[in-house]
Formats: sequence, structure tokens, C-alpha cells
Amino acid sequence: MRKGKAKKTEKKYLSIVLVPHSSSKVKVFKFSSFYAKIIACVILLTSIFVAGGLYISRMLDENKSLKQNIDDLYSTNTQQRKLIEEKTDEVEQLKVDSAIFNEIVNDKIEEFTNSFNQITDDYIEERSKKTDRSGDRTETEFTNDMRELKGTLDSLSKLYSRSDVPVADLSSAEAKIEAFMDTVPTLWPSNGRLTDKFGYRRDPFTRRNRFHAGIDIAANSGTKIKAAASGKVIFAEYTGGTGRTVKISHARGITTVYGHASSILVEKGQTVKKGDVIAKVGSSGRSTGPHLHFEILLYGSAVDPLKYLDVK
Repeated sequence: MRKGKAKKTEKKYLSIVLVPHSSSKVKVFKFSSFYAKIIACVILLTSIFVAGGLYISRMLDENKSLKQNIDDLYSTNTQQRKLIEEKTDEVEQLKVDSAIFNEIVNDKIEEFTNSFNQITDDYIEERSKKTDRSGDRTETEFTNDMRELKGTLDSLSKLYSRSDVPVADLSSAEAKIEAFMDTVPTLWPSNGRLTDKFGYRRDPFTRRNRFHAGIDIAANSGTKIKAAASGKVIFAEYTGGTGRTVKISHARGITTVYGHASSILVEKGQTVKKGDVIAKVGSSGRSTGPHLHFEILLYGSAVDPLKYLDVK
């Protein structure tokens, strides 16, 4: 009977055994089940508090980082808003500048149109009164005037899209200039090297000074010869001096002469346009080598072709 009671009242313990490396003596710690439960609860609560503290600390760091990002975003937004305001001001200023610019362009185009009309009207009026080349103004002066106006027109054409001037105004002026320049011998008749100019020179055959009525352009045989201006062929034959020769009559008393050709590609009475191929370079007639002899006659008198041809 007593043994049964003793067995019933026997206490339970939790033993912790420590085996140290430095000695063979084993240490045993005994805890009753009640204290073991308390220790377990303390460890569990401590773990919970530590884990909770770490989680809260991490949340605080993330909150701090998020707050910094929000501040940066706000700062960027402020800068962008300021930039937009600045660009808006620039756009408004450009609108004002554009209006002023358009006004200037319109004035320049109007000035050009008036200037062009004045020159052409004066030219037509003067030419209608004269049948020869006498007078104060020469063909080359009118040609230079037209070149200057053409350059002005080309510059203004680039700005034309920003103007309010009717298209017909500028197109009409351009058409008049093109029509005038088309009949003026400004196109170089052949590609080559200028070897002799207009005026007195030493004759290659007699070795004496002799008047040279045109210019010589040295080129290989067969090189194309082009019409320096639009006109009508009035001569396409062989002569003793300039060999195979072409003569073209243009407006306002101008005639061009192309000599020493190897072959002639046009006929008398034929109408040619500026730039059309009319012959090929050769050495026919009184010549020392393949070249083009080119003349410009104004009402029958030779004038310096270099005053008409475009500057290379």
C-alpha cells in the first residue's frame, strides 16, 4: 500500500547534462517540470520579443526609405514644373519673335518684288527706244542686276514658307528672272581649262600681237559643247579660220560663236535650249590643238565673254 502511494507522489524532473572537454566530470542540472515550463515560456517570449523587435526595426527602415523617396519625387516634380513654366515662357517668346520675323520677311519680299519690277520695266522701256547697243547701261550691267536679284530670290525662297505673301507674287518674279537669264549666255559652253582670254595676245602662228575676239577653252577632242543660252542656230558650217563653227542668235542683239569643233550636231534654223549639246570639241580650222573658241557678239561687236559667264 505504501509503495503505491510513493509511486503516485513521485516528482518529475528535467535533467540537463553537461560534458566538458577539459575534464571527465559530468555535470547534471535537474529542474522540476514546473520550472522547466517556466523556462520554456521565458525562452519563447524572449524569441517573440526579439523577432518582433527585428521586424519593427526593419519596418521603420523601410518607412524611412519610402519617406526619402517621396521627398525626392516631390523635389523632382517641383523641378519639372519649374522647367515646364520656363519652356512655356520660351514658346510664348518664340511666338512673338515669329510674328516679328514674318513681318520682316514680308517686307523683304515686297521690297524685292518692287525692285525687280522697277529694273525690268526700265529695261523694257529703254530697249524699246533703242535698236543698237548705245546707251548708258550695257547688257552685262542688266545681267549682273538679274544675277543679284536671282540670288536674293533664292534666299527669300527658303524663308517663303513662313511668309504671308501670295505664291503668285514670288512665282511670277522668279519666272521673269528665269526667262531673262535663259537667253543670256551665262553657261560655260564646255568643260576644260581657260587658255586664252579676250583682247590682244601673241598670235600662235605669226607671233605678232593680234586681237582675240573671244576666249579659248582647252579640252579633249570629243568633249561636249553646249549652248550658253537659248536661241536659234543661224550658222552651222565650216570656215577657214574657226573650222567647224556654230553661231546662235539670242534675244536683245546677242550672238554666240563656237569654233574649231570636230563635229556639228545642229542645223541652221534649229531652236536650241540653254545647255543643249550642239557640237563636240576638236581642232578644225586654224588651230594648234583641240580646244573651243567661244565668242559673244553684242549687235555684231565682240564683247568679253567672261563678263557674262558664271563665275567658276
